[in-house]
This record gives sequence, C-alpha cells and structure tokens, in this order.
Amino acid sequence: MEWFLLLAVDLKTQDIVHWELVSREDETNVAWFLLIIKMVIKYPFKGVISDLLPEFFGTVRWLLPGIPHQFCTYHAYRATEFYFKYHYAGGNRLWAEKFLLITRIICRCKTLSTALRAIDYLESHQDELRQAKLIKRMNILRIRFPNLIKRFKDHNLRPDNNIVENVVKQLNQKFKKVAGFEFYETACNSIKLLVMRYRFHTFNCSRIPGNNGKSPLELAGIDTNNINWVRFSKKVLIVDSDVMWITPKELPPLLGRPFRLPTLSTILLLFFNFKKN
Repeated sequence: MEWFLLLAVDLKTQDIVHWELVSREDETNVAWFLLIIKMVIKYPFKGVISDLLPEFFGTVRWLLPGIPHQFCTYHAYRATEFYFKYHYAGGNRLWAEKFLLITRIICRCKTLSTALRAIDYLESHQDELRQAKLIKRMNILRIRFPNLIKRFKDHNLRPDNNIVENVVKQLNQKFKKVAGFEFYETACNSIKLLVMRYRFHTFNCSRIPGNNGKSPLELAGIDTNNINWVRFSKKVLIVDSDVMWITPKELPPLLGRPFRLPTLSTILLLFFNFKKN
C-alpha cells in the first residue's frame, strides 16, 4: 500500500513543525494536518508556501483565512512543461512554446509588473489560444495566478518550497535504508526517529548565513545541550487516546501526530471536544 508524508517546515529555521503519514493526500487529511499545526502546536502562521495540490488550495483558504498562500513556482512551471511534453495534442507548437515561455516568465520574474504584463498578453490572445486548444490550460493558469504572485505582496513568502524539498531530500537518504515497512506503526516510529534526528542535527553545509553549526531546534531558540534526542523521541504524552497523542511540552514547538479519523466532521468534533476538556 502506498503512503504519503505530509511535512510542514518553518522557512527561517528549517525546523520540521509537524509531519503526518497518510494513505491519501485528500482534503480530510490536509485539513486535520493544518488543524494540528494551528490549534494544538499553535504555530504563528505568517504565510504558507505549498505545491499545487488542489487540496492545499481550498483547505488553506478555509482554515487560515487572511494568511497569504504562495504556490511553488518551480512546481507550476514543471507541471506546465510536463503537460506540453506528454499530453498536449493541439498541434500548434508555436503557441505551445509561447505559452510555456510566458508561464516561465510568470514563475521566474522578479517584479509584479512583469508577471501582470505576461498574463495580460495571454488574455489578449484568447482567439489564438482557442485555436491552439489551450483555453483549458489558460483557465488553469488564470486560477493559479493569484497564488503565484503572492510573493510580490508579502515579504514573508518566497517563490518556491525548495527548503521543504531539501528537507525531504535529506530524509530520503535515510528512508532508503529503512524502506519496505510491513506495518504502519513501524513506519511511523522509524520516521519519527529520522525526523527527531534531523531536528537535533547541526547544519554544516547550509547556504543560509548563520545556520551552520546550529540545529533547526537551536535556530528556533531551543537549548538542546541537555537533551538526548534518542531518549526524547521515545517520550509520548497521551492526552486522549481517542483523539491524538503529543510529544512533551518541554520542547516546543510540539510535534503532534494524530490518529486516523474518518471524516472532516468527525475530526472537528473530536478535536474541539479535546480542546474543551
């Protein structure tokens, strides 16, 4: 059975705020994932950068109203490039190349005015796009566009989620050695150890000034000198066996991992019952 790892990483410290192993990347799992970060961990959201999953788009807007949400421009461009390489059947290669070039400009430009001029150019050539059978692709770009330019309007955002990708790359190097889990709990326990090791491990080749020689937790302001990460990773505080379990409060930010819950309404009900008690 295939599983997916949802991962939230702080942009400044590169600390793993929360992770969750799920069977599907659907709205239920994404919503529960964000609820834990927002309501239990109480992470102070200033912005969100994500890939292009539709589940992220609606759920972030619903659960984090007013928080700017930037789509990863790298993923946006690569998705368009993949479409033209493997799926485009319109036959007009000239306009296909134009569309891809303009998408690249939108994703990689340095100013908002450039991005606006690029999208306006496509808007002014609707007839050509229709003849080239690119209207559907234009509609997709039009929907994504507001979330591709959030980076120009908020200094807390960056154009891509490469920092998360880098964390995933580091974890993958360890995952390859422990792949092929037979049971879900075994996989979760192994991932928990890998995540904890990452959070305590000091950077030695970071391109971000001031990061080398410090761990993600130290960059987050946590004194880890007297904490053994292996022993600490075994500690679990059972808050409510029907709702969730959370690591101890002595090391904020909390690293919660919820149990599987079937529907969004159940999640909200159990979650708020937990908060009320």
